[in-house]
Amino acid sequence: MSTQTKNRNLKSIDANSPTVRKMNFEGLENLPDHYIANNSFMTHTVNAYHILFPEGERFFIKSVKAFADQVKDPGLSSRVKSFIGQEVQHGKEHEKILEILKGQGRPITLMEKVYKWTAFDFFLPIFEFFFGKKLKLAVTAGLEHYTASMAEISIRNNFHDDAYGEMRSLLLWHACEEIEHKSVAYDVLQTVSKSHFLRIMGFIVASFMFWGYALSLQHWFLLTDKKVGFRKYFQDMKSARKIGRILYPQLFSAALLYFKKDFHPDQTGGYELANAALITI
Repeated sequence: MSTQTKNRNLKSIDANSPTVRKMNFEGLENLPDHYIANNSFMTHTVNAYHILFPEGERFFIKSVKAFADQVKDPGLSSRVKSFIGQEVQHGKEHEKILEILKGQGRPITLMEKVYKWTAFDFFLPIFEFFFGKKLKLAVTAGLEHYTASMAEISIRNNFHDDAYGEMRSLLLWHACEEIEHKSVAYDVLQTVSKSHFLRIMGFIVASFMFWGYALSLQHWFLLTDKKVGFRKYFQDMKSARKIGRILYPQLFSAALLYFKKDFHPDQTGGYELANAALITI
């Protein structure tokens, strides 16, 4: 796939002062059915994230805003505002893709309803009942660790280069900003509670949500894709293994870091990596 860029001259990554970058990705109206290396398995993995992100990011915003008044540090307060701005922009861009996927005949509306009800109206309220209101913030911090870790691995291994046209830029821009603001929710959590138990419980819940929804939505897409038969399913799955062999072991290693008592997202770095990637968008 071509890696041609538009050189948008976006402001560089700064973890201490994240930037809200308003984007306008063009030419995605004719998005191919299998826009990642003509591979249905990889494409529908990304399609699952398109479903997860808009509602998920609204959840992140609410979880952080619920405790914003307890943040007294001016620097962190500023980062919270930028975090919210970035998440709003991410949601908008992914919602545009969902409209395109609806045009391809994907069952987007039903997927969104099932995801929203099970995750945010049923599953999370149960855990909040047992572990308190800060649990949602802990889950947000945990999910942010997953998204930032996945972003770092993807950029380091140029996974985005197999994406069609401006989809490459959209995925890369989102990945760079996930790295840029990866410590915001974590730092808010540490401000309101330094409980290691709460942080780990939030991460365990986040892990079930991340893997459960990503895999189930991916296969929902695959099973309803009329262009994917038995033979193509296994061919594309086999082809996707080369990425899986890199992504999943590294993501598992990153997940283990979160259990360390002295862990902080800044320890994994990635900021220079994101800066180098941003200038190629």
